Amino acid sequence: RDLFEVGAQSGQNAEERAAALGEAILAAAKSRRISLENLRLVQDERIRATLIMADRVFLGAVWDYEAADLGLTTEELATQRLEIIREAITDYRSDFSARALIRGAIIAGVTVVVLLVVLKLVAVLRRRFEKMLERRLAGITLFKVLEGESVVGAVTAIDRLLHVFLVIWLVLAVLNFLLSLFPWTAGVASQVFELAAGPLRVFGQALVVQIPSFFFLAFIGFMTVVVLRGIRVFFREIERDRVKFRGFYSDWARPTFNIVRLVVLAFALVVAIPYIPGSSSGAFKGMSLFLGVLVSLGSGSAMANIVSGVILIYMRPFALGDRVQIGETVGDVVDRNLLTTRIRTTKNERVTIPNTNILSGQIVNFTSKARKTNLILHTSVTIGYNVPWRQVHELLLGAARATENVMEDPEPFVLQKGLQDFYIEYELNAYTDKPRQIPATYSGLHENIQDGFDAAGVEILSPHYRMLRKDEQQAGSD
Repeated sequence: RDLFEVGAQSGQNAEERAAALGEAILAAAKSRRISLENLRLVQDERIRATLIMADRVFLGAVWDYEAADLGLTTEELATQRLEIIREAITDYRSDFSARALIRGAIIAGVTVVVLLVVLKLVAVLRRRFEKMLERRLAGITLFKVLEGESVVGAVTAIDRLLHVFLVIWLVLAVLNFLLSLFPWTAGVASQVFELAAGPLRVFGQALVVQIPSFFFLAFIGFMTVVVLRGIRVFFREIERDRVKFRGFYSDWARPTFNIVRLVVLAFALVVAIPYIPGSSSGAFKGMSLFLGVLVSLGSGSAMANIVSGVILIYMRPFALGDRVQIGETVGDVVDRNLLTTRIRTTKNERVTIPNTNILSGQIVNFTSKARKTNLILHTSVTIGYNVPWRQVHELLLGAARATENVMEDPEPFVLQKGLQDFYIEYELNAYTDKPRQIPATYSGLHENIQDGFDAAGVEILSPHYRMLRKDEQQAGSD
């Protein structure tokens, strides 16, 4: 407890003089032989000072120059200090009296009981609030987005966090009060309160300092939202074919908007970083460097897929819903993004292909062919030289005309692709406008070819297939 300030005197610095005065006053306060009525001032003209005495015990001195520096007379300053010392000794003896200590112990006990009751009441109210919240919100949906269980979980987490802070604050406040009841711990009470108030004070001061930065960040966020909404409207009109540019297709609108949005967000982030609290600290810079290293080490293949995805978007090799063949996979494109493309095969299997594999391979788009011109289906048969080629042509064309999904106009046609050693290779070509039915069309076409040739008694030959005829069996038995 600070009583008054003193300066250096007679070879003693201020700290040494203050310590000596404190020890003398404390000794007088502890001594029951020294009565407060015995406190008096003694003039010493020899040293030009006024002495503060308790009986014959020296408690301190007030020098003339000290009073002059403060604009007071020596007697006025000595009287002030005498009253301060009298009050300090009175308080000290009162605080350490048996009555005061017993009263402090009783108040401390009652305070602890009240604290326990309050904590129990707060816990009961919190549990009842959580049960009421779960009963009213469980099973419902808010704003068509948030499930009731999610809202209950979020509110419960916030409620428990607030409960923890409340309990800590109550415990520290009560501990501060309990320590202030006893003279031995009264000096520590303010330190305990500082444990709770200190961080809040520092946070509040930092928050006040950062208020201009918060306004600037809010302005950056507002302008970013406005710009993105304007860009979204512009590209939406392009997607709906209300705004057209030569050489810019409508299906480019959405991916182009995503790229532009990423650029705008990156620019806004670069502008906002200097105004983020703590952005200039070494910890923030170290974390940024660490995250940059992680991204650069772990995103090599991802970046390659993203670049390939962007190239595929503007190459336009296929669109959603197209029937394509990528490598050995044939199916419909059901999803495409910057990393992968998903295809549902004719067997209803979902295949995910990285965009780098697509860009480095061959893509066959059956749907785009059918949109621009009719798609040609083709299959080959090998027939022996003993069968007239005109008959083979007629049988193949008849099988094509009898197949479902094969177009009559343009008409199917036959090509003779090769004259081999033992057979002639014929290729049947037929047009179709239904690329999604290609497997079924091929199956029907092959069935009709087999039925037609079998009905005509014409044998389909192959260099990998040989039938043992009856005359060969008879020759072998002979």
